[in-house]
Amino acid sequence: MAFILKENDRLYVLPELTNSQHAKIRKTQRGISHKQMVLAYQYGRVIHSRRAVYHVIGNKEIEKFGSIEPELKNMNGIQLVMSANGTVLTAFRNKDLRKVRPFKHNHKHLH
Repeated sequence: MAFILKENDRLYVLPELTNSQHAKIRKTQRGISHKQMVLAYQYGRVIHSRRAVYHVIGNKEIEKFGSIEPELKNMNGIQLVMSANGTVLTAFRNKDLRKVRPFKHNHKHLH
């Protein structure tokens, strides 16, 4: 399901994101609007890490899509953490993308 947002005489068709209770609380505490969450979902870099899917807005995404969506220029560092079924678990700002990388696992073999 999607909904339509009208802003500055432009219409946007936005997908509906299902937020967990934790994500609803955190996005209001951190000043992240629903539109910013949708833009991070649409334009963000997708990283699969730690059994979750991260949608991250960094400098590369701002350079690539900033002319299409000017609001991205104010969103550097916004990250969405989503479960495999598409529910937003949390949202936060952090410009250090090194924390998102998957861990290098030392596999323990049972012999």
